Amino acid sequence: MTVPRERAILIPSSLNMESRDRRESTLKVGRIARAAAVFQYNRIVIYRDPEHNDSRFMAMVLRYMDTPQYLRKRLIPRREELRHVGLLPPLRTAHHPTNSKSESLKIGEFRVGVVVESVGSDSGVWVEIGINRPIPLRTESRYSVGERLNVRIFSQQPLAAEPVDLKDIPYYWGYETEVVESLEAYLAAKHEQGGYVVLTSRYGKGITPEILSTMGHTGYQRDLAVVFGSPSRGVDAFLSKESMERYEMINTIPHQGTETVRVEEAVFATLALLNLVRLED
Repeated sequence: MTVPRERAILIPSSLNMESRDRRESTLKVGRIARAAAVFQYNRIVIYRDPEHNDSRFMAMVLRYMDTPQYLRKRLIPRREELRHVGLLPPLRTAHHPTNSKSESLKIGEFRVGVVVESVGSDSGVWVEIGINRPIPLRTESRYSVGERLNVRIFSQQPLAAEPVDLKDIPYYWGYETEVVESLEAYLAAKHEQGGYVVLTSRYGKGITPEILSTMGHTGYQRDLAVVFGSPSRGVDAFLSKESMERYEMINTIPHQGTETVRVEEAVFATLALLNLVRLED
């Protein structure tokens, strides 16, 4: 099985700079998480905007949404800042199962788990996977209590699981959240590694079927990073002229009827267009 390619959304730490309160900010971040899940992007990168840095809060909400509901009490500390997360829509992805009955689990089924007991032996590692009781984990590795991991059911009688790498899960399994200080440095590293970078800007080339076709045959054959500017400034405010010339810059809403397009609106519009030409990995 090939390693899944990285599909990354890059958003500024100033996403919420125009929000009236934490309720609005929470919902705005939630829309980014939903976009990532809908279009199967497996990384959300928050890059620092010196004008407004809300990265800590944004990362908390994003990680909360990606965490399966049955693990949130164990993995997400109660914080006043998260008081509005009950308004967020569920992701309803494969790693957020609604089934909580142990008898209906099948051999080969994947789950996200958290270690609830570990004494360093095969019979001493137990994981919570969202059913009515923890189950044993077959492993030779050492895990710490509270550690999150992905597991696969390998036995029904008795019910037991084994740890698996993310690359071994054959379908979309949520996203990882990362905070970086420099957009310029992050993109330079991705470019050197052979990644394909797309900048979104109202000053970019208006999207056409020809551009989409080219991107579909290049960007989706490599790691892909799609970059969005801040509510007050475009991507050119965060990148050098050389960088702007190095990467693909497109306008995915060329005939906008509003003076501005919100970041979360641009994310959905752009990913929807790119999804039209997505090739099978």
